[in-house]
Amino acid sequence: MARRDQNFKDAETIRDKNIDLFLSPEPTETDCKMAQVATALFLRCFKGKIRVHSSGSNRHLRALLEAEGKKMGAVERLDFSPSESGPWRLAIGHHIEGMISADASGWSARINGVFSEKSPAAPPAINFAIACAVAKLFNHAIFGAHQNAHESWDFCLLRFLSGAHIPIQLEEKINLGRIGLLGAGAIGSALGCVLSISDWSGVLEVIDYDTYQEPNLETCVFADIQDVNRPLRKALALAESLKGKNLDTHERRCKVEAGAGLLTEPWDAFVCAVDNPETRRILDDANARVLLNAGVGSSKHDLGWVLWTQHGQVGQAKLSSLYQADSGMETADAEDVPEEFREECSRISYQGVSLALPFAGLVAGSLLAASLFQHAAGKPIPLTFIQMDLFGKQQRMTVR
Repeated sequence: MARRDQNFKDAETIRDKNIDLFLSPEPTETDCKMAQVATALFLRCFKGKIRVHSSGSNRHLRALLEAEGKKMGAVERLDFSPSESGPWRLAIGHHIEGMISADASGWSARINGVFSEKSPAAPPAINFAIACAVAKLFNHAIFGAHQNAHESWDFCLLRFLSGAHIPIQLEEKINLGRIGLLGAGAIGSALGCVLSISDWSGVLEVIDYDTYQEPNLETCVFADIQDVNRPLRKALALAESLKGKNLDTHERRCKVEAGAGLLTEPWDAFVCAVDNPETRRILDDANARVLLNAGVGSSKHDLGWVLWTQHGQVGQAKLSSLYQADSGMETADAEDVPEEFREECSRISYQGVSLALPFAGLVAGSLLAASLFQHAAGKPIPLTFIQMDLFGKQQRMTVR
């Protein structure tokens, strides 16, 4: 993809690092899906080769990874017969001394560890584990921060529970009902990525007015180079990418303003994945059983932060209370959400250049997808707020 300004050239230089992906000789289907997600992120976060190390020959695995290469127009960056490896390495589904690793079993994600007993993993667990591990690798490779690179921790995506626990087996089939997804950018695309590897059914209506721009190929983990180059409308592109899945997905190309008719339509869940606080402030009255919201940090002060909230149940705070308009007076609720979360972004400035952080959007998308399942299964969690730092100690979340 042609870069037309100096910032992109400088960003490519900073990210020109080869990444080594290590899999077991006989990778499971969960391992293959994790490798697919890791490849999608590596192709966007770095500019060197993706060297795939696996002593076995797995055509299915290769096809999955090449499909991600084609989406980026960069199949040539995939090396399936590497003769060497470098310092930036990720092990999937097994442990190799000194490497960052990721694993998933049932609804549980494990970062820097391996499950001794494994079962097929839920899509949110697969994506969450890989996104957190890639964040650690990125932090070390790009920013030189290694303090938390080998932090080992588990997280259950069904219970939003951190720490030691027994993984819950995957329930593969469920109907999510009628879902409204507002925003098909970094977070909306990430949610689509998670849903794309699920067997869940339902109706998904993607609401977005904008078309793709060149940087979206890197910030949106589910974006395709052909859609970006056309450029295609974001909502239509996401809907078309989910064709053939159990979800009946449609585009709703419209701007959502106060009093918009679609907010009065009945929704089983309405997901806010927009990039501005003004729109968030008008969603309190959405006619939905649950209102889900996510955001990611966009400044050097909150680089790598992810926010998730849910609203609409009795006693829960309204979404607008977290995104107060500037009035010269701060409220306690408004202070709960750092300024960076009020402008959803998946790109950060570093040394004067712009770097994509699609793994942050994918963590947010994984939490949103898990929430959709929780409510559809009648297992909503009591938490209403999660804030985590992907570049700090990831397990040290703020929850309530």
